Amino acid sequence: MSSISLRLAAGSSRAARIAAVRTQACRAQSRGLHRRKQLSYPIEEGLGTFLPPHSLKLIAEDYQQGLLDRLNDQIRGTSLENKSIVQTIVEAARDPSKVLEFNYASEALNNSFFLECVKPPRPDATSHEHELIGQLDRRIRYHYGSLAHFQSSFSAAVLGMQSSGWVWLVTDKLGRLGIMPTFGAGTLLVRSSKPSDAFLEWQRIVGEPVVPFSEPPSHVSSGSVPPPPSSPASGLSHSPPPPNPHTPVRSMSTLPKPDRIHDIKPEKNMNKTQNWSTLGEVLFPLLCVSVHEHAWVSAGYGVWGKEEYMKRFWTVVDWHKVCQIFDKVAHVRA
Repeated sequence: MSSISLRLAAGSSRAARIAAVRTQACRAQSRGLHRRKQLSYPIEEGLGTFLPPHSLKLIAEDYQQGLLDRLNDQIRGTSLENKSIVQTIVEAARDPSKVLEFNYASEALNNSFFLECVKPPRPDATSHEHELIGQLDRRIRYHYGSLAHFQSSFSAAVLGMQSSGWVWLVTDKLGRLGIMPTFGAGTLLVRSSKPSDAFLEWQRIVGEPVVPFSEPPSHVSSGSVPPPPSSPASGLSHSPPPPNPHTPVRSMSTLPKPDRIHDIKPEKNMNKTQNWSTLGEVLFPLLCVSVHEHAWVSAGYGVWGKEEYMKRFWTVVDWHKVCQIFDKVAHVRA
């Protein structure tokens, strides 16, 4: 009887060791894939009057996870598998064959940044405007006259977009502000397939490990595996994505000041007071808003509800976080 017990125990021990090895192998295999970052506020409570819970879930979970699932499917087994989101965008922008990788990564990073610069207002408050203080408050009033005028200019840029994309508040190193649109999966991270001088700071802003950019090697040694990524949209994936429903067209904007904005003429419907010549060559993102129809339609604003969507957007902007970013990247004389 005792020998049978010993054999059973040995068999159980071997099974446990095999299971542990398989688990470690699965973890190693998927360590370079990406997953959603948990938000600092509960999705099930929504974003005040801006986004109800079901709409926030669609944007923060369904849409974001769909982007990352499709990105993971594209990069699995490639040189991009162990790269962070920021690195993926920069390297994919250099390779015309990696349009899907670029689009999914850029859209996921933009969407994550949008969700990170908002938060629900306190029960006893209607917005976070009381947290707009210090240098950024003074710069907004200097450039736009008042916060209300800035919000009007920013909202006008959003209302003037006839396609999906993002609208950003940016600053240069001297603290000069600008309102910049990017279209489709456009990014502020690269220019002419080259990373901008703000590459390192962008990683800090979005919470990724700071890795200096270097030209990709002509070949990668099989014995060298980069460390797993950690970012607002990095980690482990959970299931293969469904087939790609469409193939969007790549579009790019830049952190350095662009010579042209996607070969279009936004002056007709967008903010006419923006003077791009006053901005420096290197720009940093401070906040952005999603200009995607699914955002306001899912929230109950209706197909033509973009204006009301923007009115309520200002009630959830996390000005404390926006001010923190500005203070880190802009060098403003007191």
